[in-house]
Amino acid sequence: MINFSELPLVALDFMNQDHQHAVDLINDIEKQYELADVSAVEAGLKLLQEHCIEHFAHEEKEMRKYSFPPYQVHKQEHDRVLMELDMVIKQLNNHRDLSKILGYLKNEFPTWFAQHLATMDRMTAQFIAMNM
Repeated sequence: MINFSELPLVALDFMNQDHQHAVDLINDIEKQYELADVSAVEAGLKLLQEHCIEHFAHEEKEMRKYSFPPYQVHKQEHDRVLMELDMVIKQLNNHRDLSKILGYLKNEFPTWFAQHLATMDRMTAQFIAMNM
């Protein structure tokens, strides 16, 4: 489980609110995983995917609006994560085996999420906030 209070806040409220919502979704997926509910995990992953698509689009719009110099690098990271989420959802849909996605749910995504907030999102939010 991810404890939102242990994650860094960034300089933009919309990003912090979206990050809180993502944590809620991730923690709900983990609860469903513990219950071994494949369908609920799959549904949760789809909700997380939809949330990420919307959040990333909003972030990318703001980055373009304020001419954030490393926009392309940040966008590529978003695209990579969306591709991973899509692959995990397809794998679960095809195999119906939660053990195949355990590493992604428990380690890869939460680790990436915390690092992304502390690095790319922090810098992006600071730049945008200073240029508003």
